[in-house]
Amino acid sequence: MRGWWRRRPTTPEPPPALWWDGDSATIDAAVEAARAVFLAVPRGHPTWSQAAELLSQRLLRRARSRATWSDADEAIAVLRELSAVYPESVDVLDALGHAFGTRYEWLRRLPDLDEALRHGRHAVNRTPVGDPEWPVRMMNLAASLRLRYVHTGAAGDLGSALSAAVAAVEASPPDSAHLPILRSNLSTLYMSEYESTEDPDDLAKAIEHARAAIAIEDEHNHAIHLSNLSVGLAMRFTATGEQHDLVEATELARRAVAATPMGDPTRGRHLAQLGNMLLTHWNLSGDPAVLAAVIATRREVLESTSVAPSLRITAAVTMASLLVEAGDTEGALAAWRSAVDLLPALAWHGLDLESRAQALGDVRGLAREACGAAVALGRPEDALELLERGQAVLWGQALRLRADLTGLTAAAPELAARLHAARAGLDDGTTDGEERLRLGRLWDEAVAEVRTLPGFADFLAPLPFARLREAAAHGPVVVVNHSGAGDHALIVTDRVEVVPLELDGLLERTNVYLEAMSLAAQAGGPDGFLVRERFRDVLTDMLAWLWERVAAPVFEALGPTGPRLWWCPTGILTFLPLHAAGVPGDHVPDRVISSYTTSLGDLLRARAARPPHEPRVLAVGAGALPGQVPLPEVRRELAGLAALLPDRLTTLTGAEARRAAVSAALREHSWLHLAGHTQPTPEEPTRTGVVLADGPLTVLDLADLRLEQAELAYLSACITMLGSGSLTDEALHLPAVLRLVGYRHVIAALWHVQDQHAAGVAAAVYQELVRAGRPCAEHAATALHQALAGLRETGHPVDWAPFVHMGP
Repeated sequence: MRGWWRRRPTTPEPPPALWWDGDSATIDAAVEAARAVFLAVPRGHPTWSQAAELLSQRLLRRARSRATWSDADEAIAVLRELSAVYPESVDVLDALGHAFGTRYEWLRRLPDLDEALRHGRHAVNRTPVGDPEWPVRMMNLAASLRLRYVHTGAAGDLGSALSAAVAAVEASPPDSAHLPILRSNLSTLYMSEYESTEDPDDLAKAIEHARAAIAIEDEHNHAIHLSNLSVGLAMRFTATGEQHDLVEATELARRAVAATPMGDPTRGRHLAQLGNMLLTHWNLSGDPAVLAAVIATRREVLESTSVAPSLRITAAVTMASLLVEAGDTEGALAAWRSAVDLLPALAWHGLDLESRAQALGDVRGLAREACGAAVALGRPEDALELLERGQAVLWGQALRLRADLTGLTAAAPELAARLHAARAGLDDGTTDGEERLRLGRLWDEAVAEVRTLPGFADFLAPLPFARLREAAAHGPVVVVNHSGAGDHALIVTDRVEVVPLELDGLLERTNVYLEAMSLAAQAGGPDGFLVRERFRDVLTDMLAWLWERVAAPVFEALGPTGPRLWWCPTGILTFLPLHAAGVPGDHVPDRVISSYTTSLGDLLRARAARPPHEPRVLAVGAGALPGQVPLPEVRRELAGLAALLPDRLTTLTGAEARRAAVSAALREHSWLHLAGHTQPTPEEPTRTGVVLADGPLTVLDLADLRLEQAELAYLSACITMLGSGSLTDEALHLPAVLRLVGYRHVIAALWHVQDQHAAGVAAAVYQELVRAGRPCAEHAATALHQALAGLRETGHPVDWAPFVHMGP
């Protein structure tokens, strides 16, 4: 449906102009008047329910017009209170379903949609089929089912939604005032069915019902009907190329926009449709005047705060490419910046992690494309800022929640206390539902107030390039980016040097590499030899390709360089062993000591000074899940640690290595050595974990920790740095989450490591780290590099290349 159908209120409502004329004072006065009545009338009074309904309606309309979604929260609270007094009221159930659906449209929070469905079903089931409200409630249920189909892709929901919508229209008498919107919504469902089936009959029915909706007088929803028919005709034009459909679709879209007042939240959708039609005309004609009109529609959508972030991001991205066509470089960069800056609103931290991850998955690659576009426009410093803002949004949110508030506490203790209260709940993975929404708004309001204080205008704001380049103070940082606008390495020193790359075939090569790696990790018995040999061959080819396409061009541009270099890959490049690229006789580690970082900002944070302390080491001998191979070398590995660090070591193995015990011990130790198995789940990256006696300690479990004294985490386990295939920009893997919770240095493995090599490398690393007599993690990257020297001389890269360092 194009928006939610709104049941005509039984209590008096102000005319639409009161809400959409842009007069904020009038809108606020209407809400406050309704709130005053609601608070003044005692519960149980005959007019109390009407006051509650009126207040909820006005709150929801203000929420939609201004994106003040705390109003939606209040409306839901009012309706829940009303439901507690009148639990059998079908009207209240219907209103609650509408309220949750309205909030879902903005936040895309699946629990809201589940609530909308639950209340909608109850409302339908308690309404007799012959009741005039039954078709309306059935259509509302169809709307919820369709939205869940869009959210989850469950085909059964679309079929159920279509059946419900057909029943709603068939049950409506010809003179029903609701019939136009019911037909219009049924039209939209047939369009969704057509997108799924490509059956022309479905599209024909969609257009038929859309025309029927327009033919019936319905002033309140007329613009929605016009826009729906425009969409259907545009679909038919795409399928058939009939010009008359394009002409009519464009005219209908224009009329829909003209019929929608400024500030009405549906105006953004109508503008987006008009922009799509004009863009088609421009593609056909190349007329500069049409291009200017397309840009104008996109700009209005982008600048409308009553439009959902997803639609505004789409408008910004389209506008950026069109502004390049128009020769407006500055405007294009501003549009890309607007798109990237909307990502935190799209994946708002008041939502649960699953909802945020899904929202980001829908726009994956946006930061990489913005970066590539900025490079193509000759603005590499802007490219790095855009990448920094749009990469690892989830971790960025978590890091902002963990920011040091000491300075703010001294300047504004009350505001600091509010932020402390909000982040205590937001940083707790168990906080969810309405409480998380409340805390998210509390945090945002407090941050906005802080930024009005003298000296705090940039509080928790993204870092400019002038700060980001400080990450290269101890050696160059090489950002490797793959985008539709081109492939580049951005070498950051005190400036940015752009090195064009040619990464054609990257996706296909990466898939072959990952498949061979996965099969080799699972291979066992006599037949496993051939599988492992194939991975060796695939790896050799991959390292040679990375040398030719990435490393060699980078080193040629760098010239003579110091001993250290940091790799910062993006997208699917995060899966690849850039640190080991090479051909026989010349590999990256022959030239530099490599480390990885997820971003320039993360590297800066890792280098922040900390109070000195005496290291304590926690060694965990992880268990094995059913079907996994026991690791006989783990005991020898831990025994070697005990010999090197006899007075500083705590060991948890076997039945002692349980989730609660390990979590508690992590807080008391600054070093972690984990020897054993991990459970990588790239399809659900937050469930990736370390195998312990009572189950995995997952990424999600670890993310709740705050370890301010943490220094070094050594993951002597296989495939610990495998992230999400759908959220490659988010670095959802164990090393990244350990960096998040406080570990400055993390040593991990990219693929399956032979047991004897794991133990030998670990022993060599720790011997280097305690060489001065006192354990020191500062030279972890150098220690790993030296520990691998022997394997590099005598072994195949499959033996030494999996080991990586992340950190300063």
